[in-house]
Amino acid sequence: MGVNLFMHSVRLVLGDWRNALRITGLLYLIYAVPALLLGMAFPPPSQQGGAESIGSMLALAPGGIIVGLLALVMVVWIAVAWHRYILLDEVPTGQVPAFNQDRMLAYAGYSILLGLILLVVSVVVSIVLSPLVFLGAAAFGTILSIVVIAVALIVDFRLGLVLPAKALGKPLTFGEAWQATKGETGTILVLAIVAALAAVIIDIPAMILAVLPGIGNILSLIWTLGTGWVKAVVGVSLLTTLYGYYIEKRNIPA
Repeated sequence: MGVNLFMHSVRLVLGDWRNALRITGLLYLIYAVPALLLGMAFPPPSQQGGAESIGSMLALAPGGIIVGLLALVMVVWIAVAWHRYILLDEVPTGQVPAFNQDRMLAYAGYSILLGLILLVVSVVVSIVLSPLVFLGAAAFGTILSIVVIAVALIVDFRLGLVLPAKALGKPLTFGEAWQATKGETGTILVLAIVAALAAVIIDIPAMILAVLPGIGNILSLIWTLGTGWVKAVVGVSLLTTLYGYYIEKRNIPA
């Protein structure tokens, strides 16, 4: 079922790519274009000398902060608009979706809370596994990373159902989201693994381009920004699918 949930989320985007671009494309460009210009203006530190690298990083900082803030606003805006389009069939009438301030603030607030919960969970898991340090640094680090990531992804997807609810303006607590997905840990773990593998695979061309001489880094950045849109909208679709399936009891085609 985890694979079916993932494939359905992908179909929501690729099967309706025109509306996906119409609803989220311009918003994504508002972030992506400045990010591309910033990347072109300031090459990676590895290509520069020591003093030049430090100077470049200092010059990059203000632009990086602005691009980072743009990314945060655009991601929340895209998420709320896409949730509402899929679950409410709400189609924007203008060039960009409505700036639904109340829904976006609620979405951002619960995203921060979820992030803090995941941080606490990661710390607790690390403490619980700490006796395994006798296995050696390499083995312990590998086991710890795998377990922490797996647990964090499961908690993220299970509790993340509150985010589509906030986008729709419907009440749903973290406890209710957890209860709604009770007994579905295996399914959600499979979904998380498939999604993580897909994200890695789609980034392989960027890693290859990055080692090419000349404009390799710029081509890598263009690829990363382009596929970043796919990953962002599919990522939002994963939560949309989970909300529709576990909360609204919608059918998921095989």
